[in-house]
Amino acid sequence: MRLIETIAPFYILLMLLEILYTRFKKKDYYFFEDSLADLSLGVLSRIFDGLILLGMVFLYSQLYHLFWGVSFLTKIFLSPTSPLHWILLFLLLDFLFYWAHRYSHEIKVLWASHVVHHSSEEFNLSVALRQSFVRNIGIGLFYLPLAVIGFPVESYLIIDALNRTYQFWVHTRAIGKLPSWFEYVFVTPSHHRVHHAMNPEYIDRNYGGVFIFWDRIFGTFCEEKKEPRYGLVSQLHTYDPVTAELHVFRDLFSDLWNTKYKFQGLLSFFSYPSVRPDDLQSLVDRGVRDPHVWLSHHRWEIDKKTREPQYRRKTGSIFYRIYLFISFLVPTGFTLYFLKRMHFYSLGEVVSVLFLLVLSFVSLGRLLEGEKNWLRFEVPKFISWFVLLVYFFL
Repeated sequence: MRLIETIAPFYILLMLLEILYTRFKKKDYYFFEDSLADLSLGVLSRIFDGLILLGMVFLYSQLYHLFWGVSFLTKIFLSPTSPLHWILLFLLLDFLFYWAHRYSHEIKVLWASHVVHHSSEEFNLSVALRQSFVRNIGIGLFYLPLAVIGFPVESYLIIDALNRTYQFWVHTRAIGKLPSWFEYVFVTPSHHRVHHAMNPEYIDRNYGGVFIFWDRIFGTFCEEKKEPRYGLVSQLHTYDPVTAELHVFRDLFSDLWNTKYKFQGLLSFFSYPSVRPDDLQSLVDRGVRDPHVWLSHHRWEIDKKTREPQYRRKTGSIFYRIYLFISFLVPTGFTLYFLKRMHFYSLGEVVSVLFLLVLSFVSLGRLLEGEKNWLRFEVPKFISWFVLLVYFFL
């Protein structure tokens, strides 16, 4: 967790370089409102990561100590002082990431979290930071076998941070295909552009984090053959980070509430994302559980959507955009300050601060949608800023 925060300025620098490069090449790869939503979702995910990672680390540590016999053998043959310890852990963690990532596309309740990362119609380095606030629950559970095998929590956290760091740079359109040997072994921007595409031939492909050979082995590899269209089969058409976070969760619970087949409603939580209860599903898809069958039913419709204009809506003048940027920078500054000192506060203080920080991003989402409701959103936001300022610095 600390490594991610330490190298965050490097992420920002790379984004700035990408913006300058694309402007120089006259490529329109960034849109202000969308990138601000990406960055806001990144900050929101870091706000909750602290608490979630504490829970995951506790669970990981308990499993590690429970399987003390295995860990004893690991300490003998795979001590952290051995290069083999780190090489094997790097491979195993990326293997587990492949399956965590794949199931995040194939199981609806996991997709409800991961969809956040795919909901932008843009593709640039800021999209890499567009993460769900509960991402670490779904991904972290898949990493628990590493504790059973006997890798200590410190090693796991270091390799996990390195794995995430590698995945940042592949979110770009500024880099074309790389040498064939590299493309065969490692995940590249070309591979990951395919993964973020909503073109029918690209859906559910290229899940690898660092190594692409997992996809080659398990039959999910697809080469980039044409310029992808990015985003979702049903595009979100909003820059509100809260909507991006919650829209599939909302749909899941809405289906469960409205269906008369409650058991089907529960099963749909653990089915492919297109699956719904029979009484809420279209006739052509009723009873369809195979994603390939569903895709064959909708291939023409999805292909048509790839040719629709990209959603880009300016929220206002240059002065309004400056105000939006300030509305992002202030809570982000408070967040970074708080995360470095969170261990000094009680649980009640942590929950209160998190609430005030989230309130700021709820307000920003409304502003990104052009909703200037001062009494409902902006006044509470400024009050929260004042409270945080007094609490932290006075």
